[in-house]
Amino acid sequence: MDSEPEVLPRAVDLHQRIRAITTGVVLLSRFGTLGMVGLSIAALARADGYTNKPVAAITYLTVALWSVVFLPVVARHDPIPRVVLAADVAVTSIAVAVLPWTLTDEAFATVAVPDFEPVAVSTAVAVALATASWRATIAGCLALAAAFTVAQFASMDYAEVASTVNIIGWQVVTAACCCLFIRRLRAVADAVDVATEQVIAARERLAARRSRIRHFHEQLRRHRALHDGPLRLLTAIAGQGPAGHPDPRVRRQAAISANVLRGATPDDPDGTLTELSLALIEAGNESAAQGLRVEYHFANLPDALPAEVLHAFRHATGEALANVARHAGSSRVRLTALTDRRSTPTVTVAVVDQGKGFDPDTTPYGYGIRHSITARMHEVGGTAGVDSHPGQGTRVDLRWPA
Repeated sequence: MDSEPEVLPRAVDLHQRIRAITTGVVLLSRFGTLGMVGLSIAALARADGYTNKPVAAITYLTVALWSVVFLPVVARHDPIPRVVLAADVAVTSIAVAVLPWTLTDEAFATVAVPDFEPVAVSTAVAVALATASWRATIAGCLALAAAFTVAQFASMDYAEVASTVNIIGWQVVTAACCCLFIRRLRAVADAVDVATEQVIAARERLAARRSRIRHFHEQLRRHRALHDGPLRLLTAIAGQGPAGHPDPRVRRQAAISANVLRGATPDDPDGTLTELSLALIEAGNESAAQGLRVEYHFANLPDALPAEVLHAFRHATGEALANVARHAGSSRVRLTALTDRRSTPTVTVAVVDQGKGFDPDTTPYGYGIRHSITARMHEVGGTAGVDSHPGQGTRVDLRWPA
């Protein structure tokens, strides 16, 4: 017997891992660029590169205070709120635009990074990685580019225009690469999520299939045990042969008991007992007592049906079986009950015999078919149909929309 497939563990949330990596990169880049700003402050102070130290001090202090707010928010929130990213772009852009107005021309010639160029790149990267949005990345780069353009007019040295364009280009290219990378990484994570769900669904289907196989083998084992034991004995007692019981009441009860056992061990893997299957087995008891052997096949039946529908199925089926016992000239009949898997499920009960049949065009339906079968099913919103041909048996179909 197959063992249960192991339960597939929940896949690692790749998106959460990606966001954690993004947060780490943003924090690391900001700490690093702030360190570079600290070095440039020390270099400018030694070179006496400030023309307006109070404004420069206010600019540095504003960036420092914002960093005290920005860094903990980034570390604690996943994802990083967009309003925080927008505020970061605004603070950095103002600092980039203001600081050059407080520096001497010599400061730009002697100090490697006299302005907030590293912080601006870090800000653009943070927007790209945190949002993975081309629109947000472009908006952030445009704001920072505008700030560098304003800063260019501080020295009125148009020879530095190429340098400013180079700075803006470096910032844009870096942000674009980060945006492209994070978008592709998230797409890979989405593909992994889809593949994981497909694997889980496939393993669930496999587990269900194995369960159905085990159920089928168990049903088969039970059916064989009953067939080789009590069912065979009860059938013999109910018969008219030498093994039959002389008392007709005992034979009747044995036939009914054999019918119940036969119905309680259906062949179908989905043939668990329900209210409807029990009602149909009960409907076959009377015909079984008359010597008719009913073979039951149940599949995918609803757990419950309205009482009036159960009553209609039971009595219409009983009438169809009685007709087989009285008119078909056959000792066997097949009774199938199932529910289809359409969008509007329909419960169908079919009574099929291989008896002598009849011609519906020349033989009018009797009272039993017209009233006990057809009319009874119509009363509960169902339908009934009879298909028969001389020498080819008869089929009675009872349907009710579930």
